[in-house]
Amino acid sequence: MALARPSMQSGFARVAEALGDPAREAIVSALADGKALPAGELASAAGISPQSASAHLQKLVDARVLSVWAQGRFRYYRIVDDDVAALIESLVNLAVKTQGGRRPAACAELRQSRTCYRHLAGQLGVALGEALVRRRLVALNGRTGELTGRGLAWCRSEGIDFNPSRSPHCRLCNDWTERVPHLSGPLPSAILKRLTELRGVAPRRIPRALRLTATGRAFFDRLGVRVPF
Repeated sequence: MALARPSMQSGFARVAEALGDPAREAIVSALADGKALPAGELASAAGISPQSASAHLQKLVDARVLSVWAQGRFRYYRIVDDDVAALIESLVNLAVKTQGGRRPAACAELRQSRTCYRHLAGQLGVALGEALVRRRLVALNGRTGELTGRGLAWCRSEGIDFNPSRSPHCRLCNDWTERVPHLSGPLPSAILKRLTELRGVAPRRIPRALRLTATGRAFFDRLGVRVPF
């Protein structure tokens, strides 16, 4: 009797199946800015009925792509964490490559500055990541990075509430419009949170797009980043 060989399968087929539907793709795309939304809004975003949305959402929750929490009689859904958000961004980039390098159409506002889960993306997100590395505030090791002592001092000077006990502090996330990485993870999320608190960025009418305010420009000036838009 032949011995069973140990399986090398990780189980990603379940995640791939959960994401492999146009309606579910639309749902996770609607949640890509890190917000939590009720089923009704997600059904509208996907162009499907509430009954159909319920089944799609349950599949995404079962695959641990989305988490759900109840508030009163409403149930809110959100992307589970940074790892799942980075996976979705990577799938967008892979889709672009398989289509002969044609990028999904993006307006100028989305290319300039937008949210990607809970961090900055687009030209502004790329510029932020490059400045953090260039000024040695962040040290990269492969696709992850750690805040340096200089970086921790910078966070304190800017009033950025970040706890360095969680590691890694950031990771590379391929930007689907710029085709180069920006930074994702706890540190970039804390930076965007601080910019939002200061009203350094403001939402545009286009979902996920952000407008840089005078306060935000001053923040990037101090970081040595000249924002051309």
